[in-house]
This record gives sequence, C-alpha cells and structure tokens, in this order.
Amino acid sequence: MKKTILTILAAVAVCMTTAAQGINFAEGKSFAEVKAQAKAEGKLIFVDCYTSWCGPCKMMATREFVKKEAGDYFNDKFVNFKIDMEKGEGPELGKQYDVNAYPTFLILESDGQLRGRCVGAAQITEFIKRVEGVLSNEKGLTWYQKKFAEGERGESFLMDYVKLLNENYMRGELKNVATTLLSGKSGQQIASDKGLYSAFAQGGFSPDDEVFLAVYKQLPTVKATQGEKAVTALNATWSQYALRCMQFDGKQYKGFDEAAFNAYKQKMADYGVSNIDDIVKSTLRSKARYAKDYPAILQGIADDMKGGEKIEDYTIANDMQTLVSEYGTNKKAMKSVAKYARQRVAALQKVDTSKEREFEYEGKKYTMTAYLISLYQDIIDKTSKK
Repeated sequence: MKKTILTILAAVAVCMTTAAQGINFAEGKSFAEVKAQAKAEGKLIFVDCYTSWCGPCKMMATREFVKKEAGDYFNDKFVNFKIDMEKGEGPELGKQYDVNAYPTFLILESDGQLRGRCVGAAQITEFIKRVEGVLSNEKGLTWYQKKFAEGERGESFLMDYVKLLNENYMRGELKNVATTLLSGKSGQQIASDKGLYSAFAQGGFSPDDEVFLAVYKQLPTVKATQGEKAVTALNATWSQYALRCMQFDGKQYKGFDEAAFNAYKQKMADYGVSNIDDIVKSTLRSKARYAKDYPAILQGIADDMKGGEKIEDYTIANDMQTLVSEYGTNKKAMKSVAKYARQRVAALQKVDTSKEREFEYEGKKYTMTAYLISLYQDIIDKTSKK
C-alpha cells in the first residue's frame, strides 16, 4: 500500500513539474470567465489565436510554449487563454480584435482592452522580447489608438499608425486610418509620393474605392515613381476582386453573378485595364472549379496548352488531378487529360535544369522541372487505370 501511494505521489509530482515547465492555459473557460479571473488576480491576458490547420500555430504550441522559460515568463504576468478562431467564440473574437493572420497573440488588459499584439511564430526567447516590447513601448498600439480617437490627424502620425497596423495585420482598422490619411489627396499626389503611396498600398483598397480608381488613372506616374511592381500589384487587385462575383453561403459555393461580372468587365474596360482577357479567363476557371463544371475545366486545360511560354504547370496539373479523381468515369475526357499530360512531360524534358536548385519533398530530391514532370507522370499513370 505504501509503495502504491509513493508511486501515485511520484506520478503526481511528475505531472506537476511538467505542467509548471510551460505556459498554463486556462482550459474550458469562456472569454468572460478569463477576464473575470484576470481582474481577480490583477493580471493581463495573453490570448493565443490559432486555427487547426496553421503549422506555425502548432509549432508554437508543441515546441515553444512548453518550454520552462515560457512558463516562467507568462504564468506570473498573464492569465493565458488559447482559442481556435474558427470555432465557438473564435469568429466573434476575431472580428472584435481584427485578427486576420495566424498565429496572432493578443495582449489585453483584464477588461479585454487591447494593449498590443504579436503576429507570427518565433523561438521563445525572441517571442518574449516581442511581448516585452509591447509592454514597454509607450507609443505602442494602444497609444496610437487613443491619440487617433482624440483627433490626432498629423500626416507623420497617420503614416506611422498605418505602418504599425500593417505589421499587426489589422486590416479593418488599417483601411480606416489609411482612408483618413489619403482623404483630400488626388490620385496624382498619392501616385507621386513614396510615403502616401506606401500607405495606399497597405490600405487594402479595391476597385470599389474611389481612391483606388483615382490612383489607377495615374498608372504612368505610378510606374515612373513607384516601379513596375506597383503596377503589377494594381492589376492583380483587379483580378482578385473579380472573384467576388462568385456567391457563397459560408464555404459552400452557391452560384455566379453574371450581371455583376459583366458590369465588372465593363468597369475594367472603362479604366483601361490591360489584362482583362486574362482576368476573365482566370475568373471563369475558378467558377468552373467551384461549380464542378468538368467539361469547362477540361476546356480550360485545352486553352492553356496553347499558351506556349505562359503555361502555368501547377494550375494545369491541379486541374488534371481534379478531373482524374472526380471525372474519371468519362473515358473520353481521361484520354484528353493523358494526352495533354504527355505533351507537358515531353516539353519539360527539353528544359535545361542545370541551374535549377534541388529541393527535397517526401524523401526525394527534385529540381522544379523534375517535380512538375513527376506530377504529370502520376496523372498519366492514374488515367491508364481508368
């Protein structure tokens, strides 16, 4: 009996030691309960905002937050809380604190007021320095928010505020502050000024925003002052926002707004967007994928095969894999897929790979061209079994 008790006590001691080594997160509590605990204990709140699919989130949880130095630092200062941002209270807290990247770590007062945040994974020693920086910085996020609420509108202040919000991935607040900064500025002024254009580029503006359209009218100035990459980014924004013509109920695809898409095409024409054909093609390809319109996907591959040097092998191979797995009973389609895959293999085998870097994937070494060939060869093998 004595031996059994000693064994149990030893096991408990081991568990207590293990728990003490890392961060102790409040388990099974609501956010309201965590705030109440923090107030009662006179502590700040540390919130680990994660998702189940986020690799860096898992790395922090399993490699860094279990370390003794993590527990020594966080357990005394904070009530620690972790929450999946896609479940339970997560989505609402994500909106409340403008969380748009993972992992995001919130540092809150006991009443839930935001003190600051850190975004992204880091080794624990570096991470603690980040948190210390938030706690010790008199002109941190809270300071900027307070000054802005009090009416501070100096250009230098707003530029610094935009930069800070961008670093913290706070897109909603960022766009609001950037809009305030750029209010009253002409497209020419923004396009020709490095600081203003930087704030504009970070602001998340779209073809729905007048400031975006005003700047887009100044493409020659943008190119001369900000460079070719800035022009490419503006054109990419037109492409990204075309996808809003697709309709979803949550993550479930519900349809495509043809009228909105036609109006968007006309808007692009009115503003002289140079790559309208590519945007239309890309959007319709996305529509076909979501709608599981397999003949349209196959036709898209056929069109892509005429692209010469512009062929995007990842896109083609991905679409081929979709057809093989979801449309494999259509033997005629499979013959076409196999034919196109063999054509790409033949073309890629002629590529000079002597200057391509090797990388390892699933225990094998590839150059990028060799990897693409392997994707197509896998498709050929699968179609032969259909």
